[in-house]
Amino acid sequence: MKLRVLALLVALLLPAACASSDNSPEALCRQQAYSDPQVRALRIQMMQSSSANLGSQGQLQYLLRQATLRCLQDKGLAVPGGVEPVQPANP
Repeated sequence: MKLRVLALLVALLLPAACASSDNSPEALCRQQAYSDPQVRALRIQMMQSSSANLGSQGQLQYLLRQATLRCLQDKGLAVPGGVEPVQPANP
C-alpha cells in the first residue's frame, strides 16, 4: 500500500519538477518580457482585432525579443549573437 502511494506521489510531482527547471536568466527575462508595456499594448490590440494578421504576430515576436534583450542588458549579461534582427514592417 505504501509503495503505491509513493509511486503515485512520484508520478504526480515529477512532471511539475521538470516543468519549472529552467531558471536561467534568459528564461526569466523571456517571462518578464510579457510584462513590457509595448508587448502588452500589442497583445491587447491583437485580442481586440477580429483577425490577427501575420504582421502583428511578427511585430509581437520582435517586441518580445527586444524586451528580453533589454532585460538581459539590465542584468549585465551578454546578449547572444552579434547581428541585430530586422524589424518587421508595420502592416
